[in-house]
Amino acid sequence: MMENSKLPKHEDSQQKNFTISKKTLYIILAILIVVFITIAFIFFNSKKGQNQTIKKGNDSTSIAKKDSTVIGKDSTRATEYNEEEGSPYSEYRVISNSVNLPDGKLNFGDRVFVDDSKSNETTKIVYLKNPDTDANSLSYSMNAGAFIESYQFDEYKNNFSLTPFSELAPDVKKTILGEHYDNGNEYTVTQNAERAKSSVAFGDFDGDGLKDVAILMDNNEKQICRLLIICTNKETKKPYVAFAESYSDKMRINSFKRNASIYMNTEELTSSPQDGVIVKGEDISLAIVYDSNLQKFKTFSQE
Repeated sequence: MMENSKLPKHEDSQQKNFTISKKTLYIILAILIVVFITIAFIFFNSKKGQNQTIKKGNDSTSIAKKDSTVIGKDSTRATEYNEEEGSPYSEYRVISNSVNLPDGKLNFGDRVFVDDSKSNETTKIVYLKNPDTDANSLSYSMNAGAFIESYQFDEYKNNFSLTPFSELAPDVKKTILGEHYDNGNEYTVTQNAERAKSSVAFGDFDGDGLKDVAILMDNNEKQICRLLIICTNKETKKPYVAFAESYSDKMRINSFKRNASIYMNTEELTSSPQDGVIVKGEDISLAIVYDSNLQKFKTFSQE
């Protein structure tokens, strides 16, 4: 019985080989599964990271795009507001002593609003109240020279607040401010009320029938002054500087009429051919008269 229970030797070897092959197959299969799982894990994580990067990039792009759209919209809106939908009204100030209105008047320094889109160099469309906040504000067509933008007004206020100067024509004021430097010195219109009385004079100084003005500007630091004689162009009616002279002293001026007796390089008094200006200092007195033949102003000592 014992002998019958044993397998033949070749069958035992065959079964052993089959067992080994089956075990090897399981090992290989297990290795393949591990490798597959490892590859799958690596691929999955790589794909996940890529998706997160793409998603993050998309989110950033989306946010940036959204912000850019808002900024672009705001920028466009701001541009459209300024150029198309924005207010065309700018704040100006009156630099004339007064401006007549049908129902009143404007005074020096009054604030108004100008429609720049409908105005030009000679005419301003003026509102007394801002039409942006007051739809019932009335408009007036006025001489452009009577107004200056508000940011420029301080210079006019500092020079022309006193009565003798506030009454000057606005174009004359602009001309004066354009001539407030000479030889490195800066000059301003006096703010001393008493000196103001002897710092401005009027007359037809060039004999063309139009009113002209003479004005002294001071440099208080150096105690010197500058005289301007401002005449009017007969054709354009615009003022211009016809004569300018600087003096090393604080001078005073007054005007005289045509035919007034003055010294004109002679020892005897002579009738002046034009209205003129007397300039007086501490030790000097001068007469300034226009010579029609030479077409220039001449200065004559009065001592």
